[in-house]
Amino acid sequence: MSDQKNLPSSRKRYAQGNPTEELARRLIHLSGGPDNLVEVMHCTTRIRLKLKNDHPINEAELQQIKEVQNINRLPGQLQIIVGPELVYKLHRKMNIVLRQYENSAHLQTSAEGQAGTASQVDQLSESQHPYRRRGIAGRIIQVATVFSDILIPILPLFIAAGILLGLVTILQSSSWVAEDAVWFRLLGLLTSSAFQVISVLFGYHAVKRFGGTPAIGAVLGIAMSQPDLAILIGHTTMQGVNTMVAPQFSYQGAMMPIILASLVMAWIEKGIRRILPPSASTLLAPAISLITGGTLAILLISPIAIWLGEWIGQWLEYLFTYGGTLFGFILGGIYSTIVLTGLHQGIQALEIALISDPHVGVNFLLPIWSMANMAQGGAGLAVYLATRNPELRKVALSGSITAFLGITEPIALGVNLKLGRPFLSAAIGGAVGGAYVGLHHVVASSFGLTGIPMLVYIVPFGELNFIHYMIGFVLAAGIAFLTTLLLGVEKPAFRYNISHFVRKFTGGAYEDQKDSQ
Repeated sequence: MSDQKNLPSSRKRYAQGNPTEELARRLIHLSGGPDNLVEVMHCTTRIRLKLKNDHPINEAELQQIKEVQNINRLPGQLQIIVGPELVYKLHRKMNIVLRQYENSAHLQTSAEGQAGTASQVDQLSESQHPYRRRGIAGRIIQVATVFSDILIPILPLFIAAGILLGLVTILQSSSWVAEDAVWFRLLGLLTSSAFQVISVLFGYHAVKRFGGTPAIGAVLGIAMSQPDLAILIGHTTMQGVNTMVAPQFSYQGAMMPIILASLVMAWIEKGIRRILPPSASTLLAPAISLITGGTLAILLISPIAIWLGEWIGQWLEYLFTYGGTLFGFILGGIYSTIVLTGLHQGIQALEIALISDPHVGVNFLLPIWSMANMAQGGAGLAVYLATRNPELRKVALSGSITAFLGITEPIALGVNLKLGRPFLSAAIGGAVGGAYVGLHHVVASSFGLTGIPMLVYIVPFGELNFIHYMIGFVLAAGIAFLTTLLLGVEKPAFRYNISHFVRKFTGGAYEDQKDSQ
């Protein structure tokens, strides 16, 4: 491949002794080579590759790689699940390999090569373009992919801010610490700063995603998080919260207005660059797009988006309040299937809208998602106890523990989905657990965490909220565990699995079983 032969010989020798770099090169090669990759991103467990063309992917060989737990293909994107232990190192190595390839290519081509590569992507025909899909399902996937692309780069900050918010809320609601303590005020300052920076990063990554100048998007994000903004547009729902203790959830930092405004700004900027000559557009396009796009965003787009977000949030709250059991049953049952597409990160847009809405102010979706995740862990434990494959037992145990800590891809995609029946059992457990927390209206104070770490979001709402969450936790994991044993793991007969499970604890010999031919 060209990415290998263009490297210096010293780099080749180093790569041969570096397993992570060897794996990075192999994944790039099997994904169509460096010329087929537009961007390499990652979340907590997946390498996400944006592709120019889906056809060169060698899916069969990718599935044979030991470190690859599973793969998922979307229009214009390939998701490779490698687990949390490897994803960060592998992402860094893949970007290093791609930079080396680009540097080698630039020695032989002029700077116009980059523009040529970009134009090739833009000039794809309607039928060839990887992001264009017909039908309602294709449109939904496109929209959800946009949310995922914007959220994933700042997901670690989301989680950190959510944990800080949970700690501050717990400490503030208890009598364990004085609010004027220096260390507590410092913790509150870090929390509020994290949420203010989130809006800046939203603008940056949104404009980048839509093809504009990212720095202009960052300016838009910080402008829309200014306290004076609500007064400027006449918005009267600002909450009088001490931001030194807890961040302010109101008009500022709302996700949907920033994304919509970023889209408009990127359209304006690209339109100006098409009209003006290159020398003039370099100077004028960013300024004009910031002034016109920013004005439209603040005075028109954002108020409409805020109203729309509040309307959607109120309807979700209505469904949750008056149909919580059915609401939780459906969402808890299908959430793991949503995770299969990798679009679950985009759902956080709804959660942010609920928390930001002054009429709602809580996240009632996250406890339901958590039940689905805990069910995956319960099904994984059943696989660990029922299987006689030592390698599968090892993966199932570690993946189940990880699931209870909030990261489900290793067990859900690496074990349960491949076996089939455990994944179905987890869907059943998630539906039951979701129905229970929906019935008892369990809510959370933030987003980004599930499972055991999510307790920091649950405790601030009282003892009953905590108790019902834990009962739902046990129901989801327990029912998934028992259903997996009944439906079977490696054998079709549930009688064998129950017998196998009992004999593990009684020490009895295994019954001879004949595999069906």
